[in-house]
Amino acid sequence: MNNERFLKDSTFFAEEVTFDVPGKRISQNEIDEIDDFPGKEEFIRFYEAHNGGFFVYGAWFFPEDCYHVSIGSNPYISMDRFLGIPVDDEEEINIEIWRDVIDREYKNYEDFILFHIPFALDVVQNTFWIDIQTGEIKYTDDEVCFNLEKDAVIVASSFKNFCKRIGKNQLTDLY
Repeated sequence: MNNERFLKDSTFFAEEVTFDVPGKRISQNEIDEIDDFPGKEEFIRFYEAHNGGFFVYGAWFFPEDCYHVSIGSNPYISMDRFLGIPVDDEEEINIEIWRDVIDREYKNYEDFILFHIPFALDVVQNTFWIDIQTGEIKYTDDEVCFNLEKDAVIVASSFKNFCKRIGKNQLTDLY
């Protein structure tokens, strides 16, 4: 494994997870283009270090107690990636591209997108959002979210708390 590309990171996450950081490094100016929201300082720290990336062996996010919707038999959501902040004309999936895709495919997300930033995806490409008014992290399951204002679920009280509730995929320990 190329150590320059793959990082074992426990700085931001609850446990050491292997994280691939394909995004280009970004500056404070590029981050400043993202809307302000409560807790943006931690978001800036994370994106200055990583600018997106994906979990090489997967990771699990354990929602805070505010997550009141049944997620089946699993107490976690399998994580895939953090979306990058675009630099130059990069074509890789990033926050802007993902926002445009969602806006095109789901007309009922139109008002929701005005006050939320998509920043991470689970393994089936459901989206985690930052509410720019409160700083809370919301999750949308595209199969059950028809009215986002009502169906989007708060899963963490802040970006920092969201990251600290991500741990390694326990199934990788079995191999």
